Amino acid sequence: MKYNICVPIPVKSLKISENAPIIKKVLYTNPNLIELRFDYINDVQNITKDFISSLLNRIQPKVPVISTFRDSSEGGQIKIDKNERFQILKVLIEAKPKYLDIELNTEKDVLSEVIRLASLYKVKLIYSYHDFEKTPSYIEASNLIEKFLKKLNNEMLIDLKIVESGIYKLIFTANSFEDNLLPLQLCKTKPYKKQRFISFCMGDIGLFSRITCIFSGSFLTYGYFEEKTALGQIHIKEIRRILKLMNFNV
Repeated sequence: MKYNICVPIPVKSLKISENAPIIKKVLYTNPNLIELRFDYINDVQNITKDFISSLLNRIQPKVPVISTFRDSSEGGQIKIDKNERFQILKVLIEAKPKYLDIELNTEKDVLSEVIRLASLYKVKLIYSYHDFEKTPSYIEASNLIEKFLKKLNNEMLIDLKIVESGIYKLIFTANSFEDNLLPLQLCKTKPYKKQRFISFCMGDIGLFSRITCIFSGSFLTYGYFEEKTALGQIHIKEIRRILKLMNFNV
C-alpha cells in the first residue's frame, strides 16, 4: 500500500546556515514530502526568491516540497495584509516547489492570480481549509468544496479543468472519537472523484484519523520531526512504528 508522510519544517530564519541543519536531519528520516512553513519568519518583507530556491535545492528533486505561507485566520503565525501576502505567495510559486498550499477562503483577486501563476510555473496547488473548533457533518464538509468550485467557476470565471490537478485538504478538530470518522469518509468516498484528498482531525482526540486517514485514501498525513506545527501531530518515527506494528511496510 502506498502512503505519504509529510514532515513540516517551520522556517524561522532567513539565513541558509540556520535552516540547513534541520533540513539535513529531516531528509535523513526519508519523508515522502517536506512542507516548508514560511509564515514563521518575522521579517517577511525580506523573503526573496533566491532564499527560497536555496532551500528548495537542498530538498528537491529527491523529496517534493510543499511551500506554505499560512494565513493568520487559519493558524498562520503572522498577520499581514493581503497585498503583502500575495507578494510572498508569488515569490514562493516562482521558486517552483512541487506544491503550494493555499486556503479555500483566500480572497478572490489573490486566489485568481495564485492559480494563474501556479499554472504558469507548473506548481500544483493544495486547496486547504482548517477548522480549529469542530468537525462538521459530511454534507457541510462537501459543501465547502462545492462552494469553492462555484466561486471559481461562476464568480471568478476560472475553467475548472485548471484546478483538477490540485488536492483538497480539509482539516477539522475532533471533540469526540466519532469525529474521526468524517475525514475517513471524505477520503474514502471523495465527493469530487477527480480530486485527491487530504483529511484528518487535529487535537489529541484526532490522533486516530491522523494515522488511519492514509488507509482511507488521504494523499498524506503529517509527522513532525523537531517541532509541531499543529495540534496533535505525531513524530514521524512514531507514525512508522505504529504502521510497522500494524504490519504495514514502512
